[in-house]
Amino acid sequence: MEVNGDFGAAGEHAQNVTYRAQVHAKGTAEEIHALMEYTDTVAEIQNTLRAGIPVKLVDIEVVNI
Repeated sequence: MEVNGDFGAAGEHAQNVTYRAQVHAKGTAEEIHALMEYTDTVAEIQNTLRAGIPVKLVDIEVVNI
């Protein structure tokens, strides 16, 4: 997992928050992408952050095991 964002002055909210995920799993790339895209919509941390700022999944790297 890699997360990036822009931070202004002390006390200001982060902006332009994006993240990338590397997934090691068995399955087709399409299946794993679909699972990650679904997980992105229900994950507690992302949804908590989204209550105040947009958080965007920008990349999924699939590593078949």
